Amino acid sequence: MKTLLRGVVLWFAFFISGTPPAWSQGQDIEGYTFVQGTSGGLVCLGTWTPSRDVAMPGSCDGPLVDVAQLTALSSRQSADRLDQLLSAMSSIDQRLAASSDQLERLIEVTVNNQASVDLQVRQAGEALGDAISRRFDELSEEMVANDAFKVALAKLKEDILKEVDRRYLPRPASAPSKKK
Repeated sequence: MKTLLRGVVLWFAFFISGTPPAWSQGQDIEGYTFVQGTSGGLVCLGTWTPSRDVAMPGSCDGPLVDVAQLTALSSRQSADRLDQLLSAMSSIDQRLAASSDQLERLIEVTVNNQASVDLQVRQAGEALGDAISRRFDELSEEMVANDAFKVALAKLKEDILKEVDRRYLPRPASAPSKKK
């Protein structure tokens, strides 16, 4: 009798442990409920409602998909998203390259403009200095006959020309942009 009882208990334990998970509650992993069906692993893509009776299966309010199918669909979606990301990154890269080219052209134009302004300032300073020198040189002999007055005028001319040079000195040229 003990052997029969042990056999029944062992058979009952084997039967309970061998019950597929589809007949028990499904396992919820990362928002999907995985259940074991007769054909293998299935995934409930809807809402899994466990059965109140342990011996009965739960129900899925939505499609039940084979794990291999879900893997294939997920891989395809991941590949599509990766393609979209690569396309977006390529677009960003193209825009950055265009912006970089525009910035290089802007720097080049700015450097050229600054060189032109410096040239114009230098030419204006030279012209002003020449005009001042001419005006002092055109003074009549009667005005510069007095040596003290002549020295004072020469000093005035020198001071004015120094001030012109100081104000119209060209700024040091900016270094040209380095192309890669």
